[in-house]
Amino acid sequence: MSRDQIDAAEAAGILSPKQAKAMRNDVAGRDPDERLKPSRAAKAAGPDQDAVIGNEDHLRFLRSFGDVFIGIGLVLLALGVSAIVAIFGGGPVFLVAAVGAYGLAEYFGRYKRSHFPTLITALAFLLFVQTGLSGLASVNGILAALITVAAMAIFYARIRLPFCIALIAIALLYLLFAFLGQVAPDLLRQQFGWILVSAGLAIFAVALLYDTQDLHRRTRFADNAFWLHILAAPMIIHGLVGYAVMEKAEFVFDVLPVLSFTPADATIILAATAVITVIGLAINRRALIVSSLGYAGLAIAFLVKQTELNLGSTLSITLILLGAAIVLLGVAWHPVRNQLIRVLPQWRVFPPPYVPLETNPLDTQAST
Repeated sequence: MSRDQIDAAEAAGILSPKQAKAMRNDVAGRDPDERLKPSRAAKAAGPDQDAVIGNEDHLRFLRSFGDVFIGIGLVLLALGVSAIVAIFGGGPVFLVAAVGAYGLAEYFGRYKRSHFPTLITALAFLLFVQTGLSGLASVNGILAALITVAAMAIFYARIRLPFCIALIAIALLYLLFAFLGQVAPDLLRQQFGWILVSAGLAIFAVALLYDTQDLHRRTRFADNAFWLHILAAPMIIHGLVGYAVMEKAEFVFDVLPVLSFTPADATIILAATAVITVIGLAINRRALIVSSLGYAGLAIAFLVKQTELNLGSTLSITLILLGAAIVLLGVAWHPVRNQLIRVLPQWRVFPPPYVPLETNPLDTQAST
C-alpha cells in the first residue's frame, strides 16, 4: 500500500492509528522514493503543516526558562560547594558533596521531572564521585573508575532520564583511560588521539543503534541517541584533528598549548568538518555537526589570516563565513537531505524525512 492508501484506510476506520503508523514506517523503510513524498494528509494540511515538518530536533530537556533559571543556580551552587570542599582539604570530602548532589537529583529528577536541573545535578554527582574516589589513598584508579561506573548506573536506574546514558558513557571512558594508564601508560600517551577516536566511534555506533529504534525521533530512544551524539562527535573530531595539531604545539609553562597551524592542517580540518556534515545530514542529526564548528572556525580564521588582514577583519570574516554556512545549511537541511537520501543505500540508519504521524489533518478537514 502507498502512503495515500494508508491515509485513506485510516480515515475510513479500516486501520487503527497504531496500525497505520506501523504501515507508514514500513513503506518508508522499503521505498526510498516514498520516503521523499509527503503523505496526502500532509498535502491537505497546507503550508502550516509543511512548516511543522522538519522540527524533529526538539530539546525536550528544556521545558521553560524556569528550568534554565534553576539550572544557573545549581551551577553556581556546585561551583561554590567545590570551592568549600577544596578549602576543607578536598579528596574524600567530595563524596559528601556527591550525596548532596544525588539528593537534589532525586528531587528534580524523580519528583519534579525537571530535566535541565537534573542534568546539572547529575554532572555534579559524576564529578564529585570521581574526584572523591580519586582522593582516597586506598582506592586505585581502576577501582575508582569501576565504582564511578556503578554509581552512574544506579543513578540511571533511579532517575531514568536520557542524558544519564551519556554520563554512563563518560564514566566508562574514565574507566578505559584508568585501565590503560596503569596497564599500558606508554600506549595511552603515544596513541591518545586514536584511542579517543575509537572510543568516540563506539559511542557513535551505540547512538546509531538507538536512532534505528526511533526513526521519527519521538521516544526516549531518540533522546538517548541525541546525548550520545553530543558526546561522540567532539571525541572523534578532537582525536582526528586536534591530536595532529597538538603534536606540533608549543606549551607555555608546560601547561598552556599554543597551536601551530599550517595551510595543510586547516584544509584537513575543513575536510573533516565536511565529512561530519554529510554524515550528520545522512543520519538527520544536527548535533553531530555542532561539535566540529569550533575547529572549522579555527581553520577558516587561519586561512583568512594568510591574506595578512588585521585581527579585527579576520575575526569578522570568519564569523560571517561560518555563520552564513550554518544558516544556509539549517534552512536547506531537508531539501539537501532529500537529494542525499536518493543516492544512499536503504539502510535503517538513514531515516526518512520527518513527518508528524500522530495527527491526521484529514479528520479535521472532514469535520469542517
